Amino acid sequence: MKFLGAWLVIAAAVRANFACQPLDTRNPWTSTVRESCKCYPGDSCWPSGSDWDNLNRTVGGRLTRAIPPGAVCYDSFEGIPTKDPAKCAEVASQWSNGSWTVNQATIPFITPFSNNTCEPNTATGLPGPPSGCQDTCTIGLLSQYAILATSADDIVAGVNYARNKNLRLIIRNTGHCFMGRSSGSGALVINTHRLNLIEFDSNCAHCDGHTGGVVKIGAGVMIKDLYAAAWPKNLDVMSGECATVGIGGGFLGGGGQGPLAGYYGVASDHAVSIDVVLATGKKLTVDSEQNSDLFWALKGGGMGTFGVVTSVTLKTYPTMPVTGMSLHIVDSGDRFWEGVRIWYTMGPKFTAAGIYVWYTMADGALSAQPFVAPNMTIAQFNAVVDPLLAQLRTANVSFTTTEVKTYPKFSNLYEDLWELSHMNSGSNTYWGGRMISQTDVKDRGSDIVAAFRQMSNMYPGQVLFGGHLVNPGNRIKDLQQKLSAVHPVWRDAADFQVFLYTPPPCLSVEQRAEAERRVTVELGGALRAVTPTSAVYSNEGDVNEPNWQDAFWGPVVYPKVLKIKKKYDPTDVFWSKSSTGSEGWAIRNDLRLCRV
Repeated sequence: MKFLGAWLVIAAAVRANFACQPLDTRNPWTSTVRESCKCYPGDSCWPSGSDWDNLNRTVGGRLTRAIPPGAVCYDSFEGIPTKDPAKCAEVASQWSNGSWTVNQATIPFITPFSNNTCEPNTATGLPGPPSGCQDTCTIGLLSQYAILATSADDIVAGVNYARNKNLRLIIRNTGHCFMGRSSGSGALVINTHRLNLIEFDSNCAHCDGHTGGVVKIGAGVMIKDLYAAAWPKNLDVMSGECATVGIGGGFLGGGGQGPLAGYYGVASDHAVSIDVVLATGKKLTVDSEQNSDLFWALKGGGMGTFGVVTSVTLKTYPTMPVTGMSLHIVDSGDRFWEGVRIWYTMGPKFTAAGIYVWYTMADGALSAQPFVAPNMTIAQFNAVVDPLLAQLRTANVSFTTTEVKTYPKFSNLYEDLWELSHMNSGSNTYWGGRMISQTDVKDRGSDIVAAFRQMSNMYPGQVLFGGHLVNPGNRIKDLQQKLSAVHPVWRDAADFQVFLYTPPPCLSVEQRAEAERRVTVELGGALRAVTPTSAVYSNEGDVNEPNWQDAFWGPVVYPKVLKIKKKYDPTDVFWSKSSTGSEGWAIRNDLRLCRV
């Protein structure tokens, strides 16, 4: 690939050297060292065209100049004519299709992390911006270059190049990242989505008594890919529910939860070995016997910060029967929120029985679709859930349920009951969340629901809720933190909850800052105030969470994973916001990664 000279001169706005300001000194993990920034377009250190061409040859032509796909809806992109009405209509029609987004080079699922740049007008499908937005297409907060890796050697080349050129390095798999860690300005992206190995083995070495088999998967394998391969073999793998999540990297880096978590624990508990490319460019296989410290840290200790995962081997299990149903509460005012209170405060009883409940909620409508009860009969299920329905009837709350059914295996329930609309991309939302403990729900459940109502009333029609009533510690306690480097609240959870704030489109820099403040201070603050013994799931929460080290990992786990980070990446080749070891750096003016 020959890189056009026009690509070498990026917008002048990124050329200035942005002053590095100290981080909030109230955070005990914050560094006070002041040094330099990564190298950016316009800097004298930025690679030349021949440098990029050499990298492209090294990776077999798999380096791409990542033009935003929506550029075809605009007259030009950085001086190059791009308008193509037919392609624009195609992009507009696919913009919310997660299966389309995962195949792109750099764009995220959540559009604020690109600064909503080059968006198509999905209402019309015609060239031009969404209504009320500026009719220009720029790089925004996206990266200019991406390696579409098909092998570990491609990743080695990318890591070495970024390290030697002092470039910010970003790992992007599917873009299904609700905290913006897989996108960023001026970086070299290593896109791992094309590492698609799926290989089953009936034997398991180093499995600590596990009598089942294993499956080795490439970093690019998504949940839907793994399920499609495992279910015909009558096998379950502990994974999530959202089809487009990539399993091997960020999902396991945060621990990972899913519909069978109340039975099997967090997903990272089931990793047998992990193949990873280190900051030195060295390829390494880690497990409980080889580099066991790094193996432990990669299982829940942070994402995009220890190395680039190329593949992971997971335990498999024979399928088992699963019972389930869906519940829908549609009402208004006090009666609706009383229905939510009744349902929510019974959550610890559901999770104690190993039941998982996926839900979405807005003022006036709660959809718990579905309840998932592994290895439970209909009679056992009804004994747990019937008291809930009785209380809703007594309170005169309007609700409906589907028929309670026992399915031969989880796959049958998933295909019959699961709500799939939440798997869309192209969402103009900011995320926050809370991993709410059993203690907080039992002691303050009514206060938590009152906080949900308060949050909804702050910005009517702009706040949505979702979550998972689940306790991965129901059967897998891991009291000594040996299995996974996750926050201890993971083993005492009643609800992994998220909330979404949807601002108007096409915000200015100042409006973006205000939207983030609302999420962190107002909405997040209301929830933190009533959940003092809780934490936050490091994969789905507020990337600006105050004192994130304690919120995401806790004061016991975080020092351990930080020490491992410094051991394997002492010069911070890898960095992702609010992940292990990131406190020594900060993004300045949304553009530059600088030491602080």
